[in-house]
Amino acid sequence: MNAPTVGPDVTLRFFDVLIGVDPEKRQQHLHRQQLPVQERTLLAVEAAARQARLADAKAKAQFGEFAQAHLHDQVADLLAERLTSLDDVKASLFELTPAYYALLDLLSAKAVTLNQLDPAIKKVPWLVEDLLKLINQPKYRNRTASGALIKDVKTGLRFLGLEALQLLIPLYGMKRCMPHSTEPFHGLKTVLWEYSLATANAARALADLYREHRYTAFCSGLFHTLGHVAVVRSYLKTYQQVKREELLKAREARDIGLIDALDVLEPEAEFLSEQFTAHAAVLSADLTSLWGLQRLPLCQTLDQLAEGVGYSGASPMARVVQQAQTFVQWQQLKKRNRLSADEMQSMLKSVGMSKDALQLLLQTNLLKLDMDG
Repeated sequence: MNAPTVGPDVTLRFFDVLIGVDPEKRQQHLHRQQLPVQERTLLAVEAAARQARLADAKAKAQFGEFAQAHLHDQVADLLAERLTSLDDVKASLFELTPAYYALLDLLSAKAVTLNQLDPAIKKVPWLVEDLLKLINQPKYRNRTASGALIKDVKTGLRFLGLEALQLLIPLYGMKRCMPHSTEPFHGLKTVLWEYSLATANAARALADLYREHRYTAFCSGLFHTLGHVAVVRSYLKTYQQVKREELLKAREARDIGLIDALDVLEPEAEFLSEQFTAHAAVLSADLTSLWGLQRLPLCQTLDQLAEGVGYSGASPMARVVQQAQTFVQWQQLKKRNRLSADEMQSMLKSVGMSKDALQLLLQTNLLKLDMDG
């Protein structure tokens, strides 16, 4: 008997929760999308004429909806073009460098030593900087005889140990890729980071249970949101660009009504949530495919998630990540009363979640790093 499947509606609902979409606004957004095309693409002059005839708050709100719908029609076209160009997507993220990718690969080797890691780490200047900041915190610095500032990263590696480095090095890479700002989506940067970390920790815990490679599981859970980061960055950039262009046209036409309407418009949470559902998983797989990893099967695992092969058709590692991802989404939706009793059961059954696995994850602090192994 096949496991029950969980529809895209539940995934979209999770992203709505992650971004902070008001359920009422989701309904309004769906209604607006159902407007005939001619209603969504009214010429500014026609929309302004309507506003002039009905000069009241309701008319202005309706005019704003028309302006936002027309704006988003253009944003959607340009964004789709950008998200299908891997060069554009890659350019929107921090360049981690080939030396960093080689280091991720090296960390997955069975017999890697700290002496092998030292020269590989030194080829990644931004990583050296991040590790030295950590190593020079009192917790580690006080372990030296003099307590003096540590300037050579090699000295500090032995304080951290291999297990900790297998967590820290992927984490520092993912953190560098996170957007500096996600305004006007207050707190999105933080919750997206927490979702990445929670999924990584859940995958690592499950890997121990299923006797899978815990470092691979951690990296797969962590970097499965790389596409989400790319979507956020690309959407915010595209929206602001299109809005600037539309404002310029309205100013040239001296259309005060349209200028006022455009001025107050902001990127839309409902639209961003839909873009996560449509593009993020594929982008995560595509971006990691560019890293040229030889040992670490990161791209292969994320590719299965993107293709939607389902739990029964997935590799053991992809199953681990699916369970981790689903549990984190299930927990957040459950906490906010956004799942029916049937949906709660279906989500867990869809990824073959056993009682032992569920109990393990419920007892694990998914936002804390277990650097002691």
